[in-house]
Amino acid sequence: MTGSASHGLTLLLAASCLPALAATENPDDALRRCAAESSPAPRLACFDAIVSALPQIEADRFGMTADIERKRDQVVVQHTKDEVLTGKISELRRAPAGEWIFMLDNRQVWVEAEVNPRVQFAVGEDVHIEHGAMSSLWLVADKHRKVRVKRLS
Repeated sequence: MTGSASHGLTLLLAASCLPALAATENPDDALRRCAAESSPAPRLACFDAIVSALPQIEADRFGMTADIERKRDQVVVQHTKDEVLTGKISELRRAPAGEWIFMLDNRQVWVEAEVNPRVQFAVGEDVHIEHGAMSSLWLVADKHRKVRVKRLS
């Protein structure tokens, strides 16, 4: 391949990855799209395009709040609310104020936001974390056992 043909191919590959730089595209989605590319040269060009956009992406994310995100893109916020994190309780303990501390099998630690002595959980139990109103998060075992939680680590 001649130098100009090679340069042209590189430009074409880079141009095919420009959607990865689009301000409306989530960086996670862009990375997944690049990872799905099977040809080495377009795949590399796609990842290179994302990396070159990182400073702008980081600047755009600085100070971002859920309210600003909601005003910018209702679809992204709704997509996030529909997501759930599934796991299994690997360890349970009580905090000094009586609230449950949940260690999940993915090594995340969550604490009950408000003590609710009527709701009991057990080690080994399958649970999931889901989004609620006003950016709340809920640890749910079944429809009758759910508590509002905050992530500790």
